[in-house]
Amino acid sequence: MFEYALSGFFIALAIGLTGVGAGTLTAPLLILLGLDPAKAVGSALSFSAFVKFPAFVFHALYKNIDYKTLFLMLSGGVPGVLLGSFLLSFLSHEKGLKNVLFLIIGFTILLSIALNLFTTLRNKRLDLTRYRFLLPFACFFIGLEVGFTSAGAGALGMVLLLYFTRLEPSRAVGVDIAFGLACSSLGSLFHFLGSNINPEVFIPMSFGGLLGVWLGTYLTRKINPKPIRFLISFLLLLVAINLINRGINHG
Repeated sequence: MFEYALSGFFIALAIGLTGVGAGTLTAPLLILLGLDPAKAVGSALSFSAFVKFPAFVFHALYKNIDYKTLFLMLSGGVPGVLLGSFLLSFLSHEKGLKNVLFLIIGFTILLSIALNLFTTLRNKRLDLTRYRFLLPFACFFIGLEVGFTSAGAGALGMVLLLYFTRLEPSRAVGVDIAFGLACSSLGSLFHFLGSNINPEVFIPMSFGGLLGVWLGTYLTRKINPKPIRFLISFLLLLVAINLINRGINHG
């Protein structure tokens, strides 16, 4: 139980500092700790929803959520999450599922790092707002991945908001958190109904996570978060390489 609380603390600390980590790190870690893939994803989605809810309330109170953009994203994300969750439940007893999840999450991490690096190096937002109508289609595939692996909503959702909208950064973060919360909540509900959530994992992780999110959010106001974000991005790169290697060599 202690290892789950400690894991929840450090993952949530990364979320508080960078906004990324809930679905991307939690499911692979739980699989490595011995949970079967379906229960790992279900528990990861529940943990993600739990730690993102306080952040959503904060952004909602400060009017940092553009609900028109959020509903546009959810129009594609919701059916995607439902389909992804159904596929995971349907394939939950397949022998190679663990390796498929490792590969998908690993490549998702690499994609999110590459897109964020591209944005940073350009030092300017890529303007694709004339293609805003494509948001629901893109969010469908993000939702599909969230339901199937628990990863992608935060990192990839933020990239879409930076490219396809002209929202100021604080409102983009607010919409991204709300989108991630909605996808995680819906996915966790589906997995709960399918008995794919382990309370002995979810509860201690959530209590550790609350402390981690609080500390991470507090530290961003006291220190320069950029060096820490680069460090976490480097660690995520190592995690991605490890997951891809496990997916390929343990098939």
